[in-house]
Amino acid sequence: MRLANLTWPQAEQVLTSDPVVVLPVGTAEQHGRHLPLGTDMLAPNRVCDLIEQADPSVLILPGWSYGQCDSQTEFPGTVTLGPELLYRVVLTVFTDLMRCGARRFIALNGHGPNTGPIERAALELKRQGAMLAVLNWWRYAAELNPAWRGGHAGGQETAAILAIDPKLVDACAFEPARMRGISREMPASGWDTVLYRGVNIPVPRLDIDVTDNGWLGPDPPERATAEIGDAMLRAAAGWAVDFIAAYRKIPIEGTG
Repeated sequence: MRLANLTWPQAEQVLTSDPVVVLPVGTAEQHGRHLPLGTDMLAPNRVCDLIEQADPSVLILPGWSYGQCDSQTEFPGTVTLGPELLYRVVLTVFTDLMRCGARRFIALNGHGPNTGPIERAALELKRQGAMLAVLNWWRYAAELNPAWRGGHAGGQETAAILAIDPKLVDACAFEPARMRGISREMPASGWDTVLYRGVNIPVPRLDIDVTDNGWLGPDPPERATAEIGDAMLRAAAGWAVDFIAAYRKIPIEGTG
């Protein structure tokens, strides 16, 4: 059930019935030379479509396509709200719905750096008598099947977009990940870490300084298939439906 398709009297009836409310959250952010800027929104939206098919009683909000991408704005097309504004947006959306009676919230998130601001909003909502669960789809999908584990714009996300719309994947632009360190003694070991004498040390940098083509991870995109992506997204949605059923049973003060 989509909030955007309801009249306000219908929304009133739904919101006062203690629904589970899902906000898909993504970004407008670079995903290598081969994937679209909307990758982190396309995947959560597809998972929400599948959730709605399985459980139409879940109230799905219009998706939010802008997030925390402060380290990536050197790549054209990337838009960032920064952590403070994203926190305020998420908190405001759910606080407004609390006024109408809702208390059980889920952020279905498609972008890692969004997690901190959303979790901060969850703490504030808890103080107000609500609950917000943060479902990072790519993370829990990899826990369901370690073969789906991936990095940024690697095989995992490429498979998801192939399943959603293969025309959005530019296979001619596939190329190896290139990860640069800060010196010969300190090679990069991740987006914001370097390795020195066996120890990973956080040294936050601009993403373009770490990889000039924008993707990084252990999962080469050329290994992705639409079949893998479809199985992964369906598994992510199926697990979320089960989670939502259990989430409905949790006592929340002021509901029930």
